[in-house]
Amino acid sequence: MKDVSEQLAIIVPAYNEAAGIGPMLDAVLALPGAAQWTVLVVDDGSTDDTPSVLARYGNRIRTIRHASTRGYGAALKTGILATRSENVLFIDADGQHDPADIPAVVEALKAKECVFTVRPPHAGIPMVRRPGKWLLHRLCDFLANRKIPDINSGFRAGRRHIFMRMLELLPDGFSFSTTSLLYVMRSRFSNVFVPIQCHARKGTSQVRIFYDGVKTLLLALRLIMLFDPMRTFGYPALWMIAAGVFYQLYVFYAYRLTIVGGALLIILAGVILFFFGLLGDQIASLRKEISSFNCLLWEDRESREERADGR
Repeated sequence: MKDVSEQLAIIVPAYNEAAGIGPMLDAVLALPGAAQWTVLVVDDGSTDDTPSVLARYGNRIRTIRHASTRGYGAALKTGILATRSENVLFIDADGQHDPADIPAVVEALKAKECVFTVRPPHAGIPMVRRPGKWLLHRLCDFLANRKIPDINSGFRAGRRHIFMRMLELLPDGFSFSTTSLLYVMRSRFSNVFVPIQCHARKGTSQVRIFYDGVKTLLLALRLIMLFDPMRTFGYPALWMIAAGVFYQLYVFYAYRLTIVGGALLIILAGVILFFFGLLGDQIASLRKEISSFNCLLWEDRESREERADGR
């Protein structure tokens, strides 16, 4: 592989970030080696002065604008598809992430396929959102079968082909970060966590407490069904079947040949739950295989386009 710095695209999703994106881009472009990087900003249909701020940078950055707001994850996916760099690095435009941490992430990317960052505890998370974040964090630890330091830091980097493999599995919203992290963990790609600084965001947060609380619950269910439905549903199902069997055996022992409806109901519920988990596991496997196959089609198309451009 070529030097990471020579094959790196920094992708910045932006939606109404006029207050923070200018200083952030200035800091990125001032870093040593920045001249070798592609800085790609995806404007997700901003309605403030973000386009005007981006226009001041001219050809120092590349800008793509969505005609309408499509979501944080959709902006990142647009950036991934728009670059041909071997490595991609994502950083938010709101000023929370310090571009001074980019060299450490790039250095770590030389040895690992994916690099995730770890923010200080509770950095930038309002008190009202912490219980939901805690529950989601415990679920991710369970699905990854390891303790994860930070499940949804938007500052991360990795090989572009890895994100291409999971592209169709990734949501268009803020859960892009958590879903991509679990994909890497479950797929056994080499990874490392790098501690970073975290500052107060500039501008207004796009997160809505109650609406995004419901979306967090739905995200938890989605992650279960995508990454380990058999383990999540299979163990409770086996426990229910065992409980029903032992309950019925106790009734046989205490009251002779008496069939108890409650025991049969518990056993039946366990069997249904088990096959539900088995079905979910097969569907999840098919989705991952289809996503990987589509990645091969994208790579073939890109290779043909590059050969055509070279003629």
